[in-house]
Amino acid sequence: MQEFETAKSSILAVFPDANVLSNRIDSYPIKVIITAQVGSTRIDVWSGRQQSLFRKNASQRKKSIAEIKERLEELKEDFE
Repeated sequence: MQEFETAKSSILAVFPDANVLSNRIDSYPIKVIITAQVGSTRIDVWSGRQQSLFRKNASQRKKSIAEIKERLEELKEDFE
């Protein structure tokens, strides 16, 4: 679940009051998809390989975290 914890911490860095839920689907290839719900609208924010959020893949993880935060900041600006 380290990929969920990485995604969750990235989301909470931008939206500290967000309610972050896990919806696990165990099918190959395993992807992580971050979807924001604003009112009744669902918006796909980021998706990528599960491995890109693992601690052992530090450079890819850092890049993925930066992408997630950047897209969340853009979403935040759009809805302010």
